[in-house]
Parts: sequence; structure tokens; C-alpha cells
Amino acid sequence: MTNADIELLVIELQFGDRAALGKLYQHFHVAMRKYALMRVKDSMVADDLVQNVWAKIAKRVTRLNDVSLFKSWLYKALRWEIIDWYRASRNEVLLDENIPEKTIELVFSEPLSPLRHLFTLPAKERDVAELFYLNDLNIKEISLVAGIPLGTVKSRLHRARTLLKKRISDTE
Repeated sequence: MTNADIELLVIELQFGDRAALGKLYQHFHVAMRKYALMRVKDSMVADDLVQNVWAKIAKRVTRLNDVSLFKSWLYKALRWEIIDWYRASRNEVLLDENIPEKTIELVFSEPLSPLRHLFTLPAKERDVAELFYLNDLNIKEISLVAGIPLGTVKSRLHRARTLLKKRISDTE
């Protein structure tokens, strides 16, 4: 689905077309679930968090003035939902340096040998690289989701690429 298709669906949703919500849900659900699962490490909790976000999106979509920002708005809502869940459960927000192999296999059932190196990156670089490569967000959208300047996104993405190249070449 192209960005233009997404924007049209968001506009239709803003005018009350619930079928547009279903199409957006189908398009983003799997990626959002993977994003949440990598952070909470529990599939049931991840499903609940994603559902909560969609319920909030359905109620608040009319507040979104710039429909081109929908994707970043959606992931930022999910990010805040995860942070709120951690606060409510009195856990610290996941900034783990290493994600267990079991969690990676749970999220990605298909063999992804080069992609496995992504999850060995330091947390800040991993988060930016995951949003860029796995969730197809551009640099501006990542900046909005993570709440960091564009330059910081670019430098973290550059560091992530450099580390990934090194780790992939070391394993070959």
C-alpha cells in the first residue's frame, strides 16, 4: 500500500468510513504487533497494546490535521502505549542491550539471518533501524515517533548501518 493510499484511507476514516479503519488495521497490524512484541516480550500483552492503540486511533483520528503523518502518529501512539504499560506494571521501559534469541524467533518465524544482526545492535540504534527497515518509516517519521531531532536519527541510522555491515561481514 502506498503512502497516498494510506492518506486516502485516513481521510475516509475521518469522514466516518469504518471500512477504511479495517483496511488500515490489516495493513499495519502485523508490523505493529512485531514492534510491540520486541519490547514487551509477551505476545498476549503485545496484542492487547496494539488493540488499545487501534481503539484510541478510531476515536481520535479526526484530530489528525495532516494525514501524511498518520504512520508516525500510529507508531508514536503504540510507543506511548508500551511506555504506559511499563509504568502501570512498575517495570522499567525496555532499553535492553540484548534481545533474547527466543524473542526474535517468536516475532519472526521465517529464517532471517542478516536481520538477526539488527537485534544485536545497541538499543538506540536498534530502535531507529527497526523503524526504518522493518516498519518502513522514513527519517522524518522516525524523528516524530522517537521524539528526537532529524540529525540524531540520521547519525543513529548511520551507526546502525556501519555496525550491521561489520557484523554481517564478520559472520561470512
